[in-house]
Amino acid sequence: MKKEEGLHQDKSNISMVSAVAQTEVHPYDDDGYSHGGEYYPPTNFHQTNNNFQHSVGHPPMVQYSLSAPPNPPPPMRPYYHRPDGYSAAQYRPEPGYAAPPAPQPPQHQHQHFHPAPQQMYYGSWLGSTNAPINQHQPMHYPFYPILPPDAQHPRRKTSTYKKDNDHYGALELNVFQVENENIASALDFVNRNPNATLFDVEGIITDLAKVDEGASRFIQKRLKLGTDEERRLGQTAALASMDDLLCNHYGNFMLQGLFEFGTAEMKKELMDAVYGQDVVALCLHMHGCRVIQKAIRCLEQKDVSKLITEFHDKVLAFIHDPNGNHVIQRCIQVMSSFAKTAAHNDNPDLASSLSDEMQFIVDDIVSNVESLSTHRYGCRVVQRAIEHCVEDQKNKVLESMISCHQKLVVDQYGNYVVQQVLACGSEAHQAAVLETLTENGALLALSKHKYASNVVESVLVHGKPRHKEKILEEMLKDTRGEVGGYCCVVELAKDPIANYVVNKAIEVSESGQKERFFEVISSSRQELSKSPYAKYVLQRIAKRDK
Repeated sequence: MKKEEGLHQDKSNISMVSAVAQTEVHPYDDDGYSHGGEYYPPTNFHQTNNNFQHSVGHPPMVQYSLSAPPNPPPPMRPYYHRPDGYSAAQYRPEPGYAAPPAPQPPQHQHQHFHPAPQQMYYGSWLGSTNAPINQHQPMHYPFYPILPPDAQHPRRKTSTYKKDNDHYGALELNVFQVENENIASALDFVNRNPNATLFDVEGIITDLAKVDEGASRFIQKRLKLGTDEERRLGQTAALASMDDLLCNHYGNFMLQGLFEFGTAEMKKELMDAVYGQDVVALCLHMHGCRVIQKAIRCLEQKDVSKLITEFHDKVLAFIHDPNGNHVIQRCIQVMSSFAKTAAHNDNPDLASSLSDEMQFIVDDIVSNVESLSTHRYGCRVVQRAIEHCVEDQKNKVLESMISCHQKLVVDQYGNYVVQQVLACGSEAHQAAVLETLTENGALLALSKHKYASNVVESVLVHGKPRHKEKILEEMLKDTRGEVGGYCCVVELAKDPIANYVVNKAIEVSESGQKERFFEVISSSRQELSKSPYAKYVLQRIAKRDK
């Protein structure tokens, strides 16, 4: 009786599936591929025995006959595209179908394993419950090894500490990040004990300094707040590992801290160790150059003078380097500060001597001012020379720069050098730049230029009052009554770049000139409203009217 009921139930299921297959609209293409990339056999086909179609560009696909299947096919896992071809993912049958459940990999703790590939039960719902659809079909194995979630990290992580006032970074300690158990224990101790000192990690100080940012900050803090004995302990460890710390991403900060907070004797010993290295190579290194810069800033005057002698005949190479140019900038800044301090203390002989010691840097800048001013890194060095050098040296740089400033005004990097002239140069040098901006109606074209417009705005901000007034008068010039005439401010307001110059001009102008700007713009409101870029100027007028 039960057997008959089961047979009756299977027949009803088959008829129901056939009806669904004929009426249901599936969101898949006729070939069984959905737009999401997964493959589903069409519902009105079922599989024939051992027939496969190999289409160009597609993985092996199963042929289906036109008769309805006894049960709907289960959804199949997608095919994965591998560099060496297509590989079928492992099939995991859905509950309720005739296929037996896929075997699960054994759950072993703390060990890697590679489970055997599962059988591909594509045809199991046709009644073949234990055999694959084709005994001769090659099996597809996953391209990458399969690991269970608990096997990916064989060792358990310790606690993760959040960065706050008492902790030094997120230190996640596991076998992949910290191989040395002593360092891992020291990191954990440092984070749990806000009063930890370098004496607590003696023997592994330099190893700790190279681990990560949090540990490096702890070392720097102790060098700043610790006693001289504690700093001496840090210096002893640093001298023993100088080669590793100088060019290390985190370790270089320990040396910077020793230069900044160490005693004069400590700094001398550190410099002796630095001279034992390739100083030029350090200046060109991403992390080594920071140690050299800190040394230049923190050493005494005579020690800095000794250090910069290492840079003779290498200035241009340093300037063109993304790291070395910072060393030259620091030399200019510090040596010029020493010279000015000596002059302020009524010691002209010392001031002159210090200026002479860095004259070789100034000479190289003056001889190559145009090429350096148009260089990505060289323009920075020229700006520092104009900003910090003593008067005689600064004037030499300015004179050489003024001779080619017309080219620099419209240059991508040179315009920043010209702006520095307007900020730090003498009135004569500023007047030379102003003449270039205003002669023969050049202001209209230069204000529309991507780089020269920065120079025009710089005149409005840093220029002398009479220079600023001359720029504003040039902008308010109106020749619309003449043949081919134009109103300069109206033309500038309609430009995508020059409209910023007009806004800056209105912002810095005095009350009388500001009213003239408002009158000219208000009288041309209809013309300006047609330009998408003039809206910024019109918005300023609208705020004023309110």
